[in-house]
Amino acid sequence: MKTKSVLFVLLILAWLPSSLVAQADSPRAIRRSDVVFMYDNPAMYSVYGCTVLGWAGRADRDHIARAHEAGVRLFSVSVGFRTEFRGMIDFTDDFLDATCRTFAGEPFIVPWLWDHQHKDQPAWHFCTNSPLYREFLYSRLEQRMAQNPDGLHIDDYEGTAGMVTWQQACFCQHCMAGFREYLADNLSSQQLSELGIDDLDTFDYRQFLLDHGVTADDYRQRRASLPLADDFLNFQIQAMHRFVAEYRRRGEQLRGKPITLSVNSPLTPVQRLVIAPELSYFCCEIGHAASSRQSPGHPIYIYKLADGVDRPVTATASGQDWAYVAQHQLTGLIRHWAALSYAHGHMLMAPHRQWCYTKEKGTHWAEFPSDELAWVYQFVRSQQRLLDHYEAVAPVAVVYDAAAQRRNQGDVRAIAIALAERNIPFTILVAGDDDWLPDYRLTAQRLSAYRAVVVPQDLAMDAEQQTLLDAVQADGRLVVWPDDDLLEKRLPAPITVTGSEHVAVVPRAIPDDSAAPVVVHLVNRQYDGQADAMVPQHDLTIRLRADLFPGRTFDQAVLHSPNQDPQPTTLQFKDGYLHLTVPQLDLWTLVELTNS
Repeated sequence: MKTKSVLFVLLILAWLPSSLVAQADSPRAIRRSDVVFMYDNPAMYSVYGCTVLGWAGRADRDHIARAHEAGVRLFSVSVGFRTEFRGMIDFTDDFLDATCRTFAGEPFIVPWLWDHQHKDQPAWHFCTNSPLYREFLYSRLEQRMAQNPDGLHIDDYEGTAGMVTWQQACFCQHCMAGFREYLADNLSSQQLSELGIDDLDTFDYRQFLLDHGVTADDYRQRRASLPLADDFLNFQIQAMHRFVAEYRRRGEQLRGKPITLSVNSPLTPVQRLVIAPELSYFCCEIGHAASSRQSPGHPIYIYKLADGVDRPVTATASGQDWAYVAQHQLTGLIRHWAALSYAHGHMLMAPHRQWCYTKEKGTHWAEFPSDELAWVYQFVRSQQRLLDHYEAVAPVAVVYDAAAQRRNQGDVRAIAIALAERNIPFTILVAGDDDWLPDYRLTAQRLSAYRAVVVPQDLAMDAEQQTLLDAVQADGRLVVWPDDDLLEKRLPAPITVTGSEHVAVVPRAIPDDSAAPVVVHLVNRQYDGQADAMVPQHDLTIRLRADLFPGRTFDQAVLHSPNQDPQPTTLQFKDGYLHLTVPQLDLWTLVELTNS
């Protein structure tokens, strides 16, 4: 029995990102059972069971001390790299010198702040490569750290880098100077000469394109195909990455101790994943497609991608989602989003107050009734034992190729959503490249752990990592999507549900504790958009392949559901499967599997 237990531990460890295995003894900033607030409200701390202020905590040292006394373990304060235009206008009369510039040479406003003004000035988008704007941001950091927070959240951390593909920017003098330095470090003299760049000291990228006949309309329509377009984007991404890293270091110097760092990044596209190594966790907006009034698939993909870079996600929906939910008072849908997030090891931040946005109304706010939502979060707090330290059981890996993603290839979102819908347990392996995500690379040891390795048809990774995948293909484990026959051969029916097509089954286990229970999350996916309620699922039988849990045997199963007492249920082993009986599934149930 001891040998089997060791085997289970080794296999579970192999399913985890290598960075997580290496840091197994380090405490995670965010625990699986945390209840995270996006916006501060002490009156709601105990109502929801708040343990973390993740985004916009009130920056006041006395207030933070009281929050700690009230049970808030981690208190973060926020600095906005795009939204604090008022402070910048007050900071210097020369604020226009620090604005981002389009290819046409014009400053522009933050797109979603079109309805905001300060001192008769609009919400200018300032350049995070500008020394003057950085001076302002550092002053904001000094103010924040003086209040003794535990962590820092950066809203819109991309700053200027996010404007390359969105607003055709930035071509200010500071970006042009920084790009010259980038070219000097990354392109040879021959490469520069072939581009017609003979004097790099006086080179101006905007003028270079103008001299090639590129107009503002041309740049907007075909930016990606223009000379040096990839290098310019890479320069901006790297500049952003370095600045965020330096900003955290400066914050820790001011605070006199380590601090956590989170940013508002939706993790996709790939340039928004690059920041992962600098973070303690993502605290971010994720689209939930509220207007579809269906169980969303996209957040599951994001949670799995976050697992691939070993960073927790404390999520909120988009401003458009919240506007729709508020307009139609869909608190039942919010409860489903929360259950889905925790079942996958991450969390939807407690939605007591939410930022909303529509083109018609601009920014507006909504508050939701705590009596319809808080009980879900109180259930989370009551289940710490079955949530904390647990990781996804995953015999299948999906490869996320960063190099392909940079070319708008290698999409695995649809693969992840399809596997989740079919209850095939999986994880995502991130294959980074030299520039973006170099700390995340495939290894033979990692790949050997999986019964099947799923890849899209259009990979673009480097030869070293491709050779590793070729070896996986040689031993018959490489599934080029959508090869259902091979996937079924490698992992026949890992999980089946009899009695409903609307149940998500997510098995989780503690990697380094084979004596701990295995927990199987059951999430009801049948949301009735008209009634704003989950349709109860009755008389379910859940079948799980026993070899999902190698070396483990179970003879007891207990159901844990919100607002209900724990309920023992029937558990049988037959034909290589565990058979669980679930009389009714309303919102979300945790099945605790143990061996007496």
